[in-house]
Amino acid sequence: MYPELQKEVLRRLPEDYDFKNQTDDYLQQGICPSCGKRELYTHKNAPWILRCGRLNKCSYETHIKQVYPELFNSWSERFPSKTDEKTGFVTNPNAAADAYLAYGRGLELSKIKDWYQQGSYYCGEKQISTATVKFTLTNGATWERFIDKPERFGSMKARFSGSYKGHWWQAPDFDINQVITAKELWLTEGIFDALSLLQVGIMAVSVMSCNNFPTKSLKTFREELRHTTPPTLVFAFDTGKAGESNTIKFIEQAKKLGWNTTAAQPPNGKIKLDWNDLLLRERLTPKHIEHYLYLGQLLIAPTAKHKAILMYQQSNQHEFPFDFQLCMYWFKFHSEKYNKTAEKDDELTALNEAASVQLLCMCYPHALYFQENLANDESWYYFQIDFPHGLTVKRTFTGAQITSHSEFKKRLSTVAAGAIYEGNTIQLNKWFRHHLYNIKRVKVIDFTGYSYEHKCYVFNNIAVKDGVLYPINEEDHFNVKQLYIKSQNPATVAPNYDLTEFNPDFFQYIWQAFSMKGVIALAFWLGSYFAEQCRDLFGGFPFLELVGEPGTGKSTLLEFMWKLSGRTNYEGFDPVKSSKVGVSRNLAQVANLPVVMIEADRGDASTSGNTSFHWEQFKTAYNGRAVRSTGNKNHSNDTNEPLFRGAIVISQNAILKATPPILERIIHIYTDRANHSQETRVAVDKLNRWPMTELSGFMIKALSKEKQLLELLRKRQPKFEVWLKQETMISRERISLNHALLCALIEALSLVIELTPSQISQSQDLLKQMAIDREHSCGADHPVIQEFWEMYDFLEGTNGKVVNHSRDPKFIAINLNQFAEESAIRKQKIPLLSDLRALLKDSKTHKFIEVKPVNSAVNDRLNKSHPNLNKPSTAKCWIFKQM
Repeated sequence: MYPELQKEVLRRLPEDYDFKNQTDDYLQQGICPSCGKRELYTHKNAPWILRCGRLNKCSYETHIKQVYPELFNSWSERFPSKTDEKTGFVTNPNAAADAYLAYGRGLELSKIKDWYQQGSYYCGEKQISTATVKFTLTNGATWERFIDKPERFGSMKARFSGSYKGHWWQAPDFDINQVITAKELWLTEGIFDALSLLQVGIMAVSVMSCNNFPTKSLKTFREELRHTTPPTLVFAFDTGKAGESNTIKFIEQAKKLGWNTTAAQPPNGKIKLDWNDLLLRERLTPKHIEHYLYLGQLLIAPTAKHKAILMYQQSNQHEFPFDFQLCMYWFKFHSEKYNKTAEKDDELTALNEAASVQLLCMCYPHALYFQENLANDESWYYFQIDFPHGLTVKRTFTGAQITSHSEFKKRLSTVAAGAIYEGNTIQLNKWFRHHLYNIKRVKVIDFTGYSYEHKCYVFNNIAVKDGVLYPINEEDHFNVKQLYIKSQNPATVAPNYDLTEFNPDFFQYIWQAFSMKGVIALAFWLGSYFAEQCRDLFGGFPFLELVGEPGTGKSTLLEFMWKLSGRTNYEGFDPVKSSKVGVSRNLAQVANLPVVMIEADRGDASTSGNTSFHWEQFKTAYNGRAVRSTGNKNHSNDTNEPLFRGAIVISQNAILKATPPILERIIHIYTDRANHSQETRVAVDKLNRWPMTELSGFMIKALSKEKQLLELLRKRQPKFEVWLKQETMISRERISLNHALLCALIEALSLVIELTPSQISQSQDLLKQMAIDREHSCGADHPVIQEFWEMYDFLEGTNGKVVNHSRDPKFIAINLNQFAEESAIRKQKIPLLSDLRALLKDSKTHKFIEVKPVNSAVNDRLNKSHPNLNKPSTAKCWIFKQM
């Protein structure tokens, strides 16, 4: 291991795996990611492999490439070619290629010198380039592997120049006499597989693809052999459907051409390994090779019984389950039949007579991993069910469903059409005992977005940790540095993570349509991707209130910003139409993403499913605490209080009516038609039609700069808070904190898209004015109280002394029941009396003093005008000071 890599790996390992013991030669007592025990160790001088010391109980093993892939994907930067200053010639033109093969592929360069050269490739469409390692085939065609961040090129990680059909790659020093002596020639898929086998003395060539049968190379090879006994061709393709099916197909094809053939297979396990992976893990010893040839024999066995006999000879078990051509079988060895037949015939005949095979099911169900949600103590086995006719189904099974043949039969026939299990429970348990032992464990989260526990973003198609992208694998989960994780949340957030397709030109249309308000909304949306981290830094994350006249673009802006996050055809949910459970689940569905509540201003909660919807219940969401608590269905006192992990956005036509504690938490944006023009209409139409594939890179780009962005917020937010307090004399801490955070987020926005200094300063100046307006709003009465005093002024202005019982002009005395009665007579709707009694004591328009009986001026007036009424002289009233 080269010194820079060793230094970086040794710096990271103790932090990531908590190694407690370090000697001169080893790192020891690290936490094994598989079993959780302190048995992980590695060599200090060459920490290529991490291994668990519990060989029989765990046997975890991984290569450092799988742990820190980012250290192995930019070889030109780490190993640049150098130019001699005197001569001007490049002294080491293969520097990056040499490093890639030696440190990335574990090959001894002395054995493969001059077999390759360093090349380069430029993609005009994506406008990106990479260094390559180039190999030349016998027919002159070339193949080159990209070695600088190949994930940038999507699925294209290598390329051919010329046709390789019918040909193989062979080493330039290919010696036919060595092949004849070895009596075998291995045919692998990739060149690195062939190189890996050559490193350990196995004669090998590469057919370049498991779909390429090397007809022309085999013909040339046959001619070179002349009359010599041809070696056995060993087809050694990768595991998986394509490699395995083509192995069987090519073996038959080679036999028809007169070749002796067999197969070899890498082992199946939690991680798919090819021959180069096995070289890196030191698992290409003669003993290992013998086992891989046995696995190849199992793959190409002509019948189920033939395969079962091979397995019996290997294990000496008299009964066991096995699979053959994607069907479940059961093998049983009858000792009595064997002994009787062995007396008369040879051993093979006796074995064939003594072996019986029973078909259990015409499909192949196998558990890919065990997935568990520790938050609610639920778990499942995730199965892949393959059929011989080509259908593949992936579904979950519970523990109960795989331990009883009747339950398994019902579940299997339900999720996989046509699958019927015909075995018993004993056979089923033995089948799964083999498949489930030391099975991979996958963490399941029931939301989409940021997992605070794992410091990782998990979406439908991509996971992001520390700025590194991890696409979903074939088993429907993410392998994030040996953290196996997936989300089971129904919300579909699937951003396009190919940043070469990201088009930041959209911002000019945001500015054209929404100006500074659009920048502020976009900055808030960016901040929502880091809401959990912001709560750690600043103690809370604000809400966004986007309100205004109908038709002013609120929905357009929200749907567009969802596209930036990889979610289409979505705006938000209506909390008034939702039940309490519905609101709670919407709040819990995402983390570090917005939760948008729309159209909650109608005042018709009583006619909806949610009869007690109030904005006050969301106060705790500001700090990331639970909004709702429910009791668990058991006999203990357990409760379920899901923490709020997202960011709240409120979009409606009317301004939100709430108490100052709620209003302080809000960044308020009001939209109107004041600046609407044909130009803004064109911009809005353009935003509506913009495809998500060109937009959702916004979120991916932002998350890839998580560390840089959070550091900017940490430094700039306090400075903006001081600026706001000095410029505006704001006294409410939450208001200054929230608006200062948005000012910092506007600057952070420039890390993702390009903003001019003028656009930044104008938007921050608007935020300053918004903070002032918010301070004034929070100093006013609650909207319910404002409505009460407006009604009071209306009633008193009709005829004098209608509801004010006080005789002293310095005070106001109101009997609430009489107030309600007078309002009803004049067909005026007032707030609920229970709400008034709860809020009137905090009145600022007229200061509350006390509740007591007063000599009623209202009753006196009524008695004089209507002598027969005989109203009492006193009335119990709420007393306020006339302000």
